Amino acid sequence: MEQFNALAPHYDELMQVVPYDDWAEFVMTLFTFAEHTPRRVLDCACGTGNVTFEMARRGLETVGVDLSAEMIQAAQAKLPNADAVTSGDNAPPLPRFVQADLSDFDLGETFDSATCLYDSLNYILDAEKLQAAFGRIGAHIEPGGVFVFDMNSEYALMEDLFTQRNYDANKKLHYDWQAHFDRDSRICTVEMRFERTTAAGATETFFETHRERAYSRRDIEAMLTQTGWELLREFDAYTLNPPHARSERWYFVARRR
Repeated sequence: MEQFNALAPHYDELMQVVPYDDWAEFVMTLFTFAEHTPRRVLDCACGTGNVTFEMARRGLETVGVDLSAEMIQAAQAKLPNADAVTSGDNAPPLPRFVQADLSDFDLGETFDSATCLYDSLNYILDAEKLQAAFGRIGAHIEPGGVFVFDMNSEYALMEDLFTQRNYDANKKLHYDWQAHFDRDSRICTVEMRFERTTAAGATETFFETHRERAYSRRDIEAMLTQTGWELLREFDAYTLNPPHARSERWYFVARRR
């Protein structure tokens, strides 16, 4: 895999500024808009498990799935030191992590809730596969269960927001990203160059190429409807406001019919 392979061991270092606890609280708030109390959560495209652990800390039973074996390895490595749950007879078990392709997976169990965060679904470049992913996630959710997910907006991918660099002298991991959006395919390609200072003081360099596809909100709603979901609400990211023309990320709340 070009994506989340070489980056996996350094992903948490790259994302250390992300307030995962606030993300989890925002997701819990969105569940309340559906008048839904989650108990068992399927965290789709879980990465290194940061949100999975945050949901577990809130007393939920969680299972994380991700396509990248390296990211799943990084998540599982956290389990021996996890403070995800409190002690006691009613405490949920530690999270479980499974490598799985969202467009074609079967865990043989169901959940009452699902999440998929940080534009992970944009990485599915084929519209039929994205619709299949909504269907396979839905097959794991009980009727009436709720799915909270986000996606990068068309605006975010078209407006070159992912051409970025960070050479902060206080950071060990530096990066230089160059993005290009193809209007015909609606795919944003980001060529990523990373440099990391090792413990021995040497410089390690590695590269990844990430691709995300822009989908419209109408596209997403149609796919959800076709796969047995009812779209309940849409939000501008990290607010309770509706999406607008310059929204960089959308959040969706859907219920399993």
